[in-house]
Amino acid sequence: MKRLLIATAMMTGLAAGAAHAEAKYRVAVMPFGLPEYMSAWTKEMEKHPAVADGTVAMTILDGRFDAVVQSNQMDTVITQQYDAVIFAPIDFDAAQAPVERAAAAGIPVITSVTGAAGDKYFAHIATNDVEGGRMITEELAKRLDGSGKVVIIEGPIGNSPQLLRRQGIDESLANHKGIELLASRSANWSRAEGLAVMENWLSLYGDAITGVIAENDEMGLGAMEAIRAKGLDFEKVKVVSIDGIPDALRAVEDSNLYTLYKSAHFEGQGAMDLALRAIEGEAYQPQSDIWAQMDWAGGSAHRYDVPWFPVTRETVASFK
Repeated sequence: MKRLLIATAMMTGLAAGAAHAEAKYRVAVMPFGLPEYMSAWTKEMEKHPAVADGTVAMTILDGRFDAVVQSNQMDTVITQQYDAVIFAPIDFDAAQAPVERAAAAGIPVITSVTGAAGDKYFAHIATNDVEGGRMITEELAKRLDGSGKVVIIEGPIGNSPQLLRRQGIDESLANHKGIELLASRSANWSRAEGLAVMENWLSLYGDAITGVIAENDEMGLGAMEAIRAKGLDFEKVKVVSIDGIPDALRAVEDSNLYTLYKSAHFEGQGAMDLALRAIEGEAYQPQSDIWAQMDWAGGSAHRYDVPWFPVTRETVASFK
């Protein structure tokens, strides 16, 4: 799937005009990379009514987890005079300059999933990551009865969800004096890196670890592989994470993982509606069904918070 999306990005980037001769608008979609959640995010935009009926031609540009690549891609988007950009930056601070260049060129930028410093983007639509970090930590504290030793597996340092989820995690841990933080380290949203980081910690701390806070499901699932391989029980080492990807939903049922469902449908289709609002102006009416659960606010708000949905054994069936 990842190879297919990257190939699609290359093809549409080279021949968008030929492939979408009848499209009214061209929108560049710039994910920081294409792990499972981000691939789902782009797919949700492809299902948006305005994309499905050919009104919008999407070009997907894979940022390859590299701020320099994303900056260069933004310059290409500006040169090719796209109508709007939907941007998920890898680095919060580094994204400010490319956003400002696009805005200065008259191309509106909607940030989604991850954010950018500054205020030159048209709108931002994403989950509240401070709240998400706080929610998973509070659940872990509850499962540990307020006492234990935990580790934190973080996303790429400088990525806005990493920064904001860690803020929420730290705020929650400060209220639970019986929980000791043993270590924290980035695993770059990667399952393989999450596995390697957890293997190292299990070698260092052994069964002293009683809880794992993973800032996304991929890293949490990697940690669970390491825990399982060590022969430890998930009632002994409790894991919490974020995203609600399919493998994580299975782990909720099988291994009592706790995760927050993050809706690619809301973040992707909401971003496309906001891009069209930026292009067409106040007369634009949103086309996605997500606004039945969120306030459209005339498309004029600078920030839109997508709701979190907690996933437990009792609720997991509703997310499949």
